[in-house]
Amino acid sequence: MSEQNSEKKERRQSPTRIVIYNFISFIVFLIILGFLNISLDFFDNNILSQVVRLLNNNIWLIFIFSVIFTIGEVFGSFKFPGNLPAPIFNAIGSIFLLNFLFKIFNLVGKLSDIDTFQSIGNVFPFLYPIIFLLVLLGGYISILSGASWEAPKKKTASRKTKPKEEISWDDVGNEFKDMLYDAFHSARESIKKNKK
Repeated sequence: MSEQNSEKKERRQSPTRIVIYNFISFIVFLIILGFLNISLDFFDNNILSQVVRLLNNNIWLIFIFSVIFTIGEVFGSFKFPGNLPAPIFNAIGSIFLLNFLFKIFNLVGKLSDIDTFQSIGNVFPFLYPIIFLLVLLGGYISILSGASWEAPKKKTASRKTKPKEEISWDDVGNEFKDMLYDAFHSARESIKKNKK
């Protein structure tokens, strides 16, 4: 488990790199969308026109869930417990993404005249709370399963000999794990006493 956690830490990207990468990706998307708009002057295609119109009308929606997912990814790059807000942003972003997918399904249903896509589109509003909870719970399960629940080793060196150090996320995480470990340990001991 410790080796897997160390590998995950090494694979983590820096927040600056995440923001730059997602910003460049969105700029590339805008450039491609610009070329698609220009291509409408040369190609008289109804499907292409409808797709480009859908992207143009929902450019702000795409921008919003891109920003929300980027914020969630930035929080996810932090160490525990700094990554705790990440599932919240991912769950919120999934709602906006689901809304965009709902519009895509409506467009496909109109272009293809297939009732299946329209019936699937009617189910989408009921999926909002389900997807939100699934993403939220899945994110926290992933975070808590990756965190070490063993009692952290207490430092034996005296505090007097050490100069004051800045508090880092590691220190906060160790205090948080200590608190949870003590709570679970005391609860387990009380259950054992009650059984006796």
